[in-house]
Amino acid sequence: MIRFLYFLILLSVLSCSGIDVRKPEPEKKRESIFGGPLTYSTDTGSFSAGSVGLPNISNANKKSSLTSLPINELLWNSTLDTLDFMSYEKIDPFGGIIITDWFINEDNEKIRNKITVSFSSSELRASSIKVSVIREKFDNNQWVSDGYSDGLAGKIEDLILTRARELRSKNS
Repeated sequence: MIRFLYFLILLSVLSCSGIDVRKPEPEKKRESIFGGPLTYSTDTGSFSAGSVGLPNISNANKKSSLTSLPINELLWNSTLDTLDFMSYEKIDPFGGIIITDWFINEDNEKIRNKITVSFSSSELRASSIKVSVIREKFDNNQWVSDGYSDGLAGKIEDLILTRARELRSKNS
């Protein structure tokens, strides 16, 4: 009974206010600590802050194939290529992790997935990457955890490694 009363009070306050509950706020532009939008260049293999950044921060002038990041560049690029149809919640090249937003497949709208890719070393090996997929089902008008999808995680990992092989043969 008290919950219903709280709900009624909340509903009356929202209906009297000028807040439009249905209209989402626009997404903020991602910026680096140096100012300007943060962009990743596949040509140089580094992140930059656009034209506002500090000089000599990128790896563009270095002849070495190794980057200063603790991840493998080919695995990183192939992961971004493989998951480019999804939006990202977090991309951290220094921590070696990519987390996507929830994704709902058009074929089955009652299941959604969230993918986390973590990088453990800068070597180009299958053990340098780990993919996990969290799955939720829509039941009784709410999303309920359905555990992990190891089969889908394995398929995504295989796609990432195949794309890394393609990029390596293209760059050779």
